[in-house]
Amino acid sequence: IGRHLMEHVLRVGELQGITKFYSEVSITARPFYEKFGFKVAKEQTIEIRGQKLRNFVMEKLR
Repeated sequence: IGRHLMEHVLRVGELQGITKFYSEVSITARPFYEKFGFKVAKEQTIEIRGQKLRNFVMEKLR
């Protein structure tokens, strides 16, 4: 399901002329995004309810 959703998002974005896609993703989601050509733009630590979590800003350029 995830693959189909991502393919749809990228296809619709391309039709609309979008040249840069980005998302803030978890450690476990990173490999999924990398399979679609996303690269890590920035690693960051965010705090949610007192817990520090590491995630990644990932982007894909056409």
